Amino acid sequence: MRMDSARLTVKSHVPRHMLLAALLGAAVIVAGCRADPAVKRQQYLESGNRYFDQGKYAEAIIEYRNAIGVDATFGQARKRLAESYARIGNARGSFDEFVRAADLLPSDVEVQLTAGNLLLMARQPREALARADGALKVQPENIDALVLRGNALAGLTSFAEALESIEQAIKLDPDRGTTYTSLGLVQVAHGQRDDAEATFRRAVSLSPKEVEAHLALGNFYWSQGRTRDAEQAFDTALKVEPANPQANRFMASLKSATGRQSEAEPYLRRIADASVGPEGTLALADYYLLTARPRDAIASIEGLKAARDIPAVTLHLARAYAAAGDLAKAHSLVDPVLKANGKDAAAQLLKGQLLLQEGRRDEAFAAIQTAATLAPTSADAQFALGRMYVFRGDEAAAQAAFQEVLRINPRASAAQVQLARLQTQRKPEESVRTADEATRNNPTSLAARLALVQSLTAARDLGRAEVEMSRLRADFPTVAAVHSQDATLAMLRKDLPRARAAIERAEKIDAASIDTVRVAIALELMQGNSAGARTRLEERMKQGTNADVLVLAGTTYLALKDPVAAEKTLRAAIEADPSRNEPYATLGSMYVSQKRLDEALREFEALSKKQAKPVGPLTMMGMILEQQGNVDDAMKRYNDALALDPRAGAASNNLAWILAERGQDLDRALQLAQNGVAAAPERAEIIDTLGWVYYKMNQPLRAIPYFQQSVQKSPGTAEYHYHLGLAFVKGGDNVKGRAALQRALDSKPSAALVSEIRKALDGITN
Repeated sequence: MRMDSARLTVKSHVPRHMLLAALLGAAVIVAGCRADPAVKRQQYLESGNRYFDQGKYAEAIIEYRNAIGVDATFGQARKRLAESYARIGNARGSFDEFVRAADLLPSDVEVQLTAGNLLLMARQPREALARADGALKVQPENIDALVLRGNALAGLTSFAEALESIEQAIKLDPDRGTTYTSLGLVQVAHGQRDDAEATFRRAVSLSPKEVEAHLALGNFYWSQGRTRDAEQAFDTALKVEPANPQANRFMASLKSATGRQSEAEPYLRRIADASVGPEGTLALADYYLLTARPRDAIASIEGLKAARDIPAVTLHLARAYAAAGDLAKAHSLVDPVLKANGKDAAAQLLKGQLLLQEGRRDEAFAAIQTAATLAPTSADAQFALGRMYVFRGDEAAAQAAFQEVLRINPRASAAQVQLARLQTQRKPEESVRTADEATRNNPTSLAARLALVQSLTAARDLGRAEVEMSRLRADFPTVAAVHSQDATLAMLRKDLPRARAAIERAEKIDAASIDTVRVAIALELMQGNSAGARTRLEERMKQGTNADVLVLAGTTYLALKDPVAAEKTLRAAIEADPSRNEPYATLGSMYVSQKRLDEALREFEALSKKQAKPVGPLTMMGMILEQQGNVDDAMKRYNDALALDPRAGAASNNLAWILAERGQDLDRALQLAQNGVAAAPERAEIIDTLGWVYYKMNQPLRAIPYFQQSVQKSPGTAEYHYHLGLAFVKGGDNVKGRAALQRALDSKPSAALVSEIRKALDGITN
């Protein structure tokens, strides 16, 4: 309340006492305005309520914020602000304000339950449980609170208590179908699938007009791969309530997942038309992006004029422009969001994706790392970070990122697919388990099903791989990757005519695909047709080169024994994308094979600086330094690798061997050798190291079984027979020792080893 001093000048005809009274009155008014915040906050609340009732949510939000500005502990204003945010689609704001309101209004059961359910959706079951318990203190027999408590306990894997809580809710109202729906969800989480189906059916029979019951039954069927039953359940839900957003969303998702994207659009349009906030329109825009209609996505989002200042809407629009190829426009939308709030993880993530689309991988990596740091519990950010590590060839870091995604969301099939692919080389059996879980979580996913075939192939379970492959061919006859994988499987089975036919089908669909070209080259090499392999590669290179093509060229030229061309293309790959790891590793390995050890060392040194956890490069550097006779520096590199990963098998094995040879710290050498065997239990040279450590510890009887295993796995290796002979002799069995040493001589040992073997034979006295 502003008072203009010019109006308070004393005039000759005004009595002084009247002037003083006026001044005092004004002072009282000002003091009243300033001293009663309760009145002011209530005025703001009531004004906000009027706007809310009129559907003017933006104006209501301003008033509720004003009320909170007067009193930050005003729970009613925070509750209404949360409701307003929900109406305009600001999920984050709504979540935060409902949780704050619940803190401030402990006796408001409604707000406790709303906050609890939101916390449960945000995968914070412990916090949700606290809200349920708070509501039950006020109303001990509140059915919704008991159900929330049960769901929260299920999220904490306390299934017995969860079932007890929901069963208590059922006793209070045995005819309420939605409670049975919650019971069914807990039974599913507890693995009681048969009981769950019966419970979901009971829910539907008790509450045939409850959309939630039909949706729960439909989702249960979908999770079991019974898509026809799921579609029927969703259809029933839509007959009950045609405009229900969840029912329309589930039906649209099911249509898309079963390859009927065009049938999904009407359901998404219905959501957009019925939605008060922008969520429905954004879901429709996402559909347009998935179906390669970015201009339709742009038009739909541009129509949200009233919500254009919401960052989520702006970022969706930026994605649409990026999909349409207008990266400059996309950047122009993202950059102001970041300028206003550099800690907006979603904006940082999108910025990284835009930079990646432009080929600026180092900058993209930095932005995505920032997003993951800002939002460590964001599955999207962790998944994008994992993908960046895959691009860079940093397998250990990629696996860690995808495992973090699965910690956040155990049913994230896309992360399971990526993890399964990474596990195929070193842990094929584990890869099969991961891919199996991915297909259970998303039974209609092509990526998950392909990953399963790849994992089964790597694990040499070719019979099951064939069964899965035949289903893939039937379900996805026009996908090149399916036929490429079919060709790979046929090659492993030595069925070259089938492999040739499969790769020809893949080439008709997508001849430029790197996977198609790679398998075609492998098939030519398998048939001894080096000229054909070179021709296929060079035809693909004429169509354009990028880092992927150049890496393929480098490895192909190595297979063709053309190291000059291999070096040239691998260096070109590094120049095209310096962040990628494969060309450095391949070059380093090539230099090692050519005895160009200094150059190899430089490549692996460069590679070690590009990886978050460079266990492999450090181990390779140690091996090169050993070859150069620089054992002390080699030990340092192995120790550096083990500091990053104490279970690193090759580093453990090599360091154990050095310590055993030097007779140093044999207890640590034993532990390292055991770690090496645990990491690679089938490798003869690693088993031999463990035997050698026992031998050096003067325990020949413990060493003998390991040397025998090494000999069995690699009977043509003279060194393993030599070690076995030494152990027999030291253990007192000269007959077996002499026989093993003689076999070592017969196995074409090196000249230096011949001398050692003869010395050992000469030392046997009887």
